[in-house]
Amino acid sequence: MERLYIDFLPTEAILPHWDAAANALGGVGVDPEDVSYVATALSVPSDGIGSDDPHLKGQDLVACWTTKELVGALRDDGLRF
Repeated sequence: MERLYIDFLPTEAILPHWDAAANALGGVGVDPEDVSYVATALSVPSDGIGSDDPHLKGQDLVACWTTKELVGALRDDGLRF
């Protein structure tokens, strides 16, 4: 990870990735918030998602790091907090 930043995206950029994200999460009965996170990550160049949600961790379309994994990676890169 070279840098961390937040970017705001228009809905039009995310919607084309919605079906792929829903399918990656198992389709029917999926939490729409989970789908939006995966679809957003697919709509831009990204390293993945940071979440402790097991549904997000269980899909394989977008990398997903738990808080523990993310903190470990940041410390490995020299960040001290």
